[in-house]
Amino acid sequence: MNSSVLFAGYDIGTTSSKVSILDAEGHVISNAKVNHPQEFSIDGFPEQDAHNWWEDFKKLTSIVGKEISLSRIEAIGLSSMCPCVLPVSDEGIPLRKSLMYGIDQRASKEVGLLNESFSRERNRSIYTNYSSQSILPKLLWLRENQPAVFKSTSRILTANGYIGFKLTQSFTMDYFSASAGNLIDLDSLELFKEPFDRFDLATSLFPEIRWALEPIGNLTRSASLETGLREGITIFTGTGDACADAITNACIEPGSVSVSLGGTSIFIQSLEKPVWSPDLFVETGATPGSFTIGGATSCGGLLTDWIVERLFGLKGSEKEVLLRDFDVKKYRPSNLILLPFFGGARTPFNDPGAKGIFFGLSMETDRENILSALFESIAIDISMISDEIKRTALEPGQICASGGGTRSEVLLGLIATVLDRELLVCPQEYDSASGAGLIALSAFSESSLSEVIDKIKERYVIVEPWNEFREYIFERKEAFKELYNCNRDLFLKR
Repeated sequence: MNSSVLFAGYDIGTTSSKVSILDAEGHVISNAKVNHPQEFSIDGFPEQDAHNWWEDFKKLTSIVGKEISLSRIEAIGLSSMCPCVLPVSDEGIPLRKSLMYGIDQRASKEVGLLNESFSRERNRSIYTNYSSQSILPKLLWLRENQPAVFKSTSRILTANGYIGFKLTQSFTMDYFSASAGNLIDLDSLELFKEPFDRFDLATSLFPEIRWALEPIGNLTRSASLETGLREGITIFTGTGDACADAITNACIEPGSVSVSLGGTSIFIQSLEKPVWSPDLFVETGATPGSFTIGGATSCGGLLTDWIVERLFGLKGSEKEVLLRDFDVKKYRPSNLILLPFFGGARTPFNDPGAKGIFFGLSMETDRENILSALFESIAIDISMISDEIKRTALEPGQICASGGGTRSEVLLGLIATVLDRELLVCPQEYDSASGAGLIALSAFSESSLSEVIDKIKERYVIVEPWNEFREYIFERKEAFKELYNCNRDLFLKR
């Protein structure tokens, strides 16, 4: 392959969007990030304006265009938080702000209706229950609460699907995002049509579903004029951010695990075939024949931001310095227990009514106590997903972490300790955007994903469990579960 050829990966996230530019060897030679604010509906549910996603894409392209010649980019891969639910018109115009993924729990009644309808069909081919992560409950909510929008809807797109449309004028959805939204029959790998028939929904609302390495089309002249990218370059479908992270984390062989430490925390284990689990996500992988099982927390980096910005009142450089300086030397076991359910509890609790709790505050409580409890709670919450997977699937093999949370050596050490396993850490320049770039590189060069990530694996860093804190962290975990169980009735009364 021509050594001057470059590949771009774009990721649309919860609080920011990113781009990575990769060379033909898979090395990141340029990257950029732009932030966008959290948005909420009048009744407090998270939403995002799809126009801001497109503006982010153009800003990111402009930024990297100052460092490299955009004409060298030969192909683009896409990634995004998933699965968002964006209703669009025939012309691809958004009809409302996008409903977000599992952190948007507005359709809890509809989740219950779907689960009740299928309650006696344990062996149904989606292999899991409906949850706030599912797409169909949100469609039912939209039909009930915003009928005019629903009636005008031609297609439902995810965030990466919307960017793909803006670049190519073709409607698509990727398999991982669709299966994460409980749309895919994992036996036939086709749309699971039974709930559409039962609830009188048209399957035509969904575009063609493609694998990550399949092309959507070519960059149009209009998109070229808007972005500065070369007309005609190939746009690949890409995948959801958790799956893109799993690629950079070499989570390809059955048993291998990817931990994504972003605004929320995601734990994914690769499978040889799907298994039944009502409380986990059972999904495809990036390529035909690959499957995954996993879950996500409601908070991770989002909770870190809330504590540092709202509780401590720090932003910008002060925030960065505080988090950077909170290292292993400053960490100490805390008398606090923090339930991190500030957006409800996701996997494996699936409790939208759960709330955040600080337990054990005293006059001696300081910032370091709170930060210690924060990172302990994130690590414990992640471990609950791992525990649930062990009950339904094979034991985890290689565990690799990536994402913004890997900047905290305290968080990494606590995760390794509570999982009781060695943790491999992906180089920090590799994230969901670079995972999307690796998709473009692999597809364009007709190389396997395993081949393109081999050189990244050579640079992984190993984090060992902290044996001196092992007993303590497992005691904290038991207290964490007890605190949740003791307050479940109070959550229901709110």
